[in-house]
Amino acid sequence: MLTSAIRGLAKSCIVLLLGRDTRPRRIVRGLASGYRICVSPVDRLAYLLGTAEPYLQRIIREYVAAGDTVYDIGANIGYVSLSLAKSVGPNGRVIAFEPVPKNVDDFRESIKINQLTNVKLLQFAASDQCGEAVIRVAENLSTASMVWHQKNPSATQLTVRTVQIDQLTEAGDFGYPRFVKIDVEGAEGIVLKGMRRTLAAARPVLFIECSEAGRETTWPLLQELGYQCQSAMTRKPINAFEEYRHSDFLWLPTQPSRTSCRS
Repeated sequence: MLTSAIRGLAKSCIVLLLGRDTRPRRIVRGLASGYRICVSPVDRLAYLLGTAEPYLQRIIREYVAAGDTVYDIGANIGYVSLSLAKSVGPNGRVIAFEPVPKNVDDFRESIKINQLTNVKLLQFAASDQCGEAVIRVAENLSTASMVWHQKNPSATQLTVRTVQIDQLTEAGDFGYPRFVKIDVEGAEGIVLKGMRRTLAAARPVLFIECSEAGRETTWPLLQELGYQCQSAMTRKPINAFEEYRHSDFLWLPTQPSRTSCRS
């Protein structure tokens, strides 16, 4: 409890020093250090300090290399995409998917101020079909979801465009990915169904936030494709469906890619 109180006091002091407004601010540590991102220190201080998503940062360091093509599905305001952009370098490519307009606006501003030419932001929700879907927003934009909040009368509804990733890759619009991060608030099963052929061909490493809503689809689909699951935090193998519950997981292919995943 004392440690928590000290951290809270330290955060209050930093916010007092930096101010509460949302504007471009420099990330001082972590994979995306040196880049600027549009945030307020009140709710995104961990982005600026480079302490957000520590397990994901370690996995990116391990599995993403210069020149890779990578996908960020559910990119939010772009913190992970900035980390990926630094890792793939100028000869690599980050394809980011984010449907929520306010998040897209903030992300685009970060792309502009950092003069990033290796990030392509698509204002779509990845899905199992192309068209439109309803996303519901409850407490904040970070929990916007095609699956959650359906019984919440206070949730705001947004109609967004959807895209099937298999159609994009097979049309040659974008390269096949070597690494994919999926954080889509319960819709990961829908996303994976729409990129099944891409996974079978490219065999990318997958970092997935698992939810109760998506686990029933995700587990059998990736098992059938020959993937092995690990806890993203402990790196312990996950061998039983009962262990695959709400958390972050790393899925590793057991067969080599049949495609080129370089830009």
